[in-house]
Amino acid sequence: MGYNTGAIELGRMNLEKGKVDIAFDIFFDLAKNDLDEDALYMLSRMTFDGQLNPEQIELFYELQNSASSHGNGYALFNVGLMHERGLGKVKQDFKVAVQYYEKAIKEEMHDAFCNLGNIYALGLGMEQGVPRDIFKGLQLLAMGAEFGSRQSAFTIGSLYGKGEFIPQDKSKAFYFLALAAKMGHEQAKRVLIIFSHAHKGENFDAEMDAAHVAFGKIENMRKLYKCI
Repeated sequence: MGYNTGAIELGRMNLEKGKVDIAFDIFFDLAKNDLDEDALYMLSRMTFDGQLNPEQIELFYELQNSASSHGNGYALFNVGLMHERGLGKVKQDFKVAVQYYEKAIKEEMHDAFCNLGNIYALGLGMEQGVPRDIFKGLQLLAMGAEFGSRQSAFTIGSLYGKGEFIPQDKSKAFYFLALAAKMGHEQAKRVLIIFSHAHKGENFDAEMDAAHVAFGKIENMRKLYKCI
């Protein structure tokens, strides 16, 4: 086991124990000094899950904007996330977020499909000049799901299931929720059970089979690894 591997595991252990500050210091050191992708991934998850304090967010933001982060999917995704949510000292700016998510997608950071799709499908950035485009948003979410983003699969499945922002489609809802569940999305597993109970008597075997096939393709492409 190499130094970085051991350090990553140490960081994970501290994070699981709730020692967020220690975990951050370990991952940040590896990301800054070794450009370790596993460390960047863990910092991405911590940012996405809202586990970083303002000072840590600022440090991470500066690192993401450094020259060493150019062309790195995690870095681009995180800068987009910080601008989308207005984290730390970063002012919320959906236009900038869209730009970084688009760059992150080109670098195969597939979870960026989810955030970008949400912005378009729900019209989150309309007040700042980002037009709502439901078709484009759904297309992005579907692409993210097929590439292995369980968050994309859960999001689009939930949208089709609720039918609030788009017409309800139970078949697509079940398919995407099942795919997200197969990829390990815990909330998708719970929602899928509730959904199945709510639609007792309806047959979703074809959708389950399709989700199983899609999951197999994702595993074969090895795109499931490191999706938030």
